Amino acid sequence: MQIKDTAICLRAVNYSETSQVVTLFTKNSGKIGAMAKGSRRAKSSFDGPIEVFSFGDVMFTIKDSGGQLAILTELNQQPRFRKLSQNLNALNAALFAAELTEKFLEDHDPHPPLFDKLTKFLEMVQETRDQTQILAWLILYQLRLLEETGIAPVLDACVNCGTTARRREPPDANAASEYYFSSRENGLLCPNCEMAFPEKRSVDSALIEILNTPAKLPKTNIKKLKQIESLLIYHFTELLHKPPKMAKYFTR
Repeated sequence: MQIKDTAICLRAVNYSETSQVVTLFTKNSGKIGAMAKGSRRAKSSFDGPIEVFSFGDVMFTIKDSGGQLAILTELNQQPRFRKLSQNLNALNAALFAAELTEKFLEDHDPHPPLFDKLTKFLEMVQETRDQTQILAWLILYQLRLLEETGIAPVLDACVNCGTTARRREPPDANAASEYYFSSRENGLLCPNCEMAFPEKRSVDSALIEILNTPAKLPKTNIKKLKQIESLLIYHFTELLHKPPKMAKYFTR
């Protein structure tokens, strides 16, 4: 079956002197693994070797038997995300987003809204050198990825008793954190329940408020953004049973 779609390359691995195996996130067909025969030749039908963040209209053939790579026959590459290579902070954030997208999406499971969000994220980060804004956009995309894949954590109430999470008023900077986050339980634990769950991490109620109002992220200072990202990296590590490769660039 031959399919036309629009795709972003999430991963590209050299297969031979002339070919590559690529992982594409397509708008209407989801994530696909494909063989790009001859893509590394000087003259190929793919406008040159396929790289991570190559973007454009594609044509590929899926075989009837499952578990086999699709055959990529066309990729009309557009220079949409080439500015990423000029900005190391933006490139690292984009690579982290690509890694998580590949890890959490199932093959052939379409997510058109997430495709649009990833496209928008890549466009935004390549246009700024502000580290705070880049991290805010990364966190926003990570939250959307969790939502789209059906594993968004509960952040507005205790997952055990259902008590609504509320920010302490007035905030007491010297007090211990009110809440805990458990990746295994996929959400918050209140002070009355946390003792029963050994796997958890403390989280300040101010961060919970920001996470429950994502529109605040672009106006959040870098210190709090790093705390939120650290929490998300902990969650991704638990979900994947190992740290994401790009996480090391966001734990400094």
